[in-house]
Amino acid sequence: MPINIDLGIVQKSLDWLKTKLLMDTWVAHAQKRAVRRGEVYRCNFGVGVGSEMQKERPAVVVQNDVGNQRSGNTIVIPITHDRSTLPCVASIITQYETDGVTIKLDGQANASNMMCVSKARLGNYVATLSAGEMKAIDEAIAKTVGLMGYYSKLEKQLNDKLTYIKKIKEERNQAQDTRKAVCDIMGVREHISTEELLQILQKHIDTVK
Repeated sequence: MPINIDLGIVQKSLDWLKTKLLMDTWVAHAQKRAVRRGEVYRCNFGVGVGSEMQKERPAVVVQNDVGNQRSGNTIVIPITHDRSTLPCVASIITQYETDGVTIKLDGQANASNMMCVSKARLGNYVATLSAGEMKAIDEAIAKTVGLMGYYSKLEKQLNDKLTYIKKIKEERNQAQDTRKAVCDIMGVREHISTEELLQILQKHIDTVK
């Protein structure tokens, strides 16, 4: 059965092969490169298959910094200009060059295209995303890999514990206020021990009887 081959794709693949072979010579040096979570670099994704991410574009590092330090690979999410409202997408705040006019970085981080890449694929540093942007990206990652239900359950458990702790603190504060009021009425020091206070109260009750 004959196969139709697009010569344009063939040429792109050959050009990418040359680039890839060159990148292979950079691996040992790139392995020592220090990159940090939240930093954005130009990343050469090469030639993809089908709708896979391809060509060079900005990508944000999402791997933890322990992995970034010890491994020659890192995990990135490409930043594109696809306008999407899908839950796997997080918007990036536009950043400008020092002239205040030229756009340095904008677009969206699409967590569905998250990839593990060699640091040799990383080019120039572009920018660093804010904590708020990274939180939105983390949520997009959780939604993409189906972890939102798990994290929602953990969040509920945490909120329930915080509510319980708040209740305990309120009851403790109320008990302390009551104890102080009793000390004032009995004319004793506020820092008297609870045992001594109970003895004084018992004597007072016995006297009243």
